[in-house]
Amino acid sequence: MRTVHLIIPGEPAPKGSRVAGVRKNGSLFTRPANPREKAYTASVAAVVAGLTQLEPPYDVEVRFRFESPQKPKYKYPSRSDVDKLARCCLDGLVDGGLLVDDRHITRLVAIKEYGTEGTVVLVRSLA
Repeated sequence: MRTVHLIIPGEPAPKGSRVAGVRKNGSLFTRPANPREKAYTASVAAVVAGLTQLEPPYDVEVRFRFESPQKPKYKYPSRSDVDKLARCCLDGLVDGGLLVDDRHITRLVAIKEYGTEGTVVLVRSLA
């Protein structure tokens, strides 16, 4: 069993829905609803680039940390859906080559909390 511990700096971004549109020539397209999605996925991929790919199956724990607002409405972060945050992070782990595919994840723990902004990821290969 091999374990990889990662810290991805910067504000986590959710993988939102897609927005459909029509080009001038009449063809259809879709784009991410969240403009920060691509940059966050790329930053996750950059952190794992060069690491040896892990063998599936996987056990993944992700902690999404957000800066606490001056006057928080709640005692916990309420921005972004935790599942959409996880989707974006996992896509970065696959794009960077650490995971073969996120369908091989058998256990996923995703946590939102206040703290130093960034994402802490623990990936265990159960092979």
